[in-house]
Amino acid sequence: MGEITKEEFEALRRQVQENTERLHRGDTTLALLEQRLGQIDDKLTELTVGLKALQDKPGKRWDTVSGQIIQWVVTALLAFIAVKIGLK
Repeated sequence: MGEITKEEFEALRRQVQENTERLHRGDTTLALLEQRLGQIDDKLTELTVGLKALQDKPGKRWDTVSGQIIQWVVTALLAFIAVKIGLK
């Protein structure tokens, strides 16, 4: 292997420069993808929290309704007992 010519050296220099530019574009693209992925992750977390709240909501409503029904039944039962023992 001997020495390289000026033209071969310039070709190699251009190749290194092109590869460096490609790497830079790849780094920029990767940074943008990481940023976008972070935004998607944040949105997914927000949607998950919202979905969980919606799933819990019917259960809370049912707890409230069943609590009120139990109160009405107890009140009616106490009123019935009061009437039976003569309290008016």
